[in-house]
Amino acid sequence: MANLKFHIILLSMLAVGCATITDMNMLEKFEQTSDAFELAMRWSDFEMAGSFLKDQKNPELVSKIEYLKQFKITSYTVKRFIPSADKSQVLVIADMQFFKINSLIVKDISHRQLWEFDEEKKNWFLTTGLPDLK
Repeated sequence: MANLKFHIILLSMLAVGCATITDMNMLEKFEQTSDAFELAMRWSDFEMAGSFLKDQKNPELVSKIEYLKQFKITSYTVKRFIPSADKSQVLVIADMQFFKINSLIVKDISHRQLWEFDEEKKNWFLTTGLPDLK
């Protein structure tokens, strides 16, 4: 009987351990994705930043990217990462400074991003879209 309890406890610990490793792998993949998105934003590479969006077939995406090309990002700082309880979503709050190329007036915004993990594609995607710069 004691041996059975030991095996049940061991199996439970293994199940929890596997879930923790999976969560760590998902969050590690998120960190890599988030870093790549941040780099694209810092370089004002809106086409690359758009490649992180979940809805790639949105017909408005091309016009949004063309519109954003008139801006340059001068600063992009991630302030917070807030993962969901199941680690399948992460809310990111990033502060940005930017200017419109022909005006040179620097503006500040806070960009709230919701990222979701796609189990089928095993990748993270931005669901909230690119920032609204004006």
